[in-house]
Amino acid sequence: MSRLGQKIAIVTGSGQGIGKGIAQRLAAEGASVVIAEFNEETARAAVADIEADGGRALSYPVDISDLPAIERMTAEVASDFGRIDILVNNAGVVQTKPMLDLSPTDWDRVINVNMRGTFFCIQAVARQMITQLPEEFAQVVVPADLINMPGGKEATSERPTKSFGKIVSLSSISGRRGRPLSTHYAASKAAIISITQSAALALAPYNINANAVAPGVVPTPMWDKIDKDRGALYGTSDGEAMAAFVDTVPLKRVSRPEDIAAAVAFLCSSDSDYITGQTLNVDGGFEMD
Repeated sequence: MSRLGQKIAIVTGSGQGIGKGIAQRLAAEGASVVIAEFNEETARAAVADIEADGGRALSYPVDISDLPAIERMTAEVASDFGRIDILVNNAGVVQTKPMLDLSPTDWDRVINVNMRGTFFCIQAVARQMITQLPEEFAQVVVPADLINMPGGKEATSERPTKSFGKIVSLSSISGRRGRPLSTHYAASKAAIISITQSAALALAPYNINANAVAPGVVPTPMWDKIDKDRGALYGTSDGEAMAAFVDTVPLKRVSRPEDIAAAVAFLCSSDSDYITGQTLNVDGGFEMD
């Protein structure tokens, strides 16, 4: 497959789980993938797996709750590869804790990574994507001071249909409705849906697409933690929380990282050039809004 041939992609939180599955799929479709991961060990392992399958990848240790680190990553990737074509915001943290027990520290940790980190990754990479626009792409743009870029351009009668950048962020079905045991996580994932819509509107003048994917239950280390935390709260055994959820899924199975990766790869490809501002549920039919 070569839908993404010659593309440069950054995938945050891609050392394991869904993020690794996404990175592997993008690499399989021809992209050179930057494994932007907090855990250096899993980042190197993900790169090795991609290279073993004939793909191209580079590990880049980063904490996306650190804004200067995001800016350095964006600048260095653009310098090393010459451009950035794709950003997948996958990095995130979760905590299972009753709403009435949440502390400010709990709240800030989840919000800083999931919401704040995602937004500033979008902002930094979008600015880089705008500098890459071809000279002939002259059009009316949003006021320059909104994005800290040079002034607007003259309008033309013909607007290209080609996309000049793809941004995909990972929300969650938890962002579709409240979660009393993970209020802060649900809030952060709901915010990603809103941020995606705002980014789509802000970046539409540049033909840069911003979309999101909302996974359901995926058996990853993150869901293993959720399962154990719920077991500690309710006295259930390992696997019971996941099994109970699967019973409510119309397709009666959990999703695989490959399921999520396929949706993300589509949104990163030219097949989705006329799709922006959308959040696609990949959850076996659990949510239908």
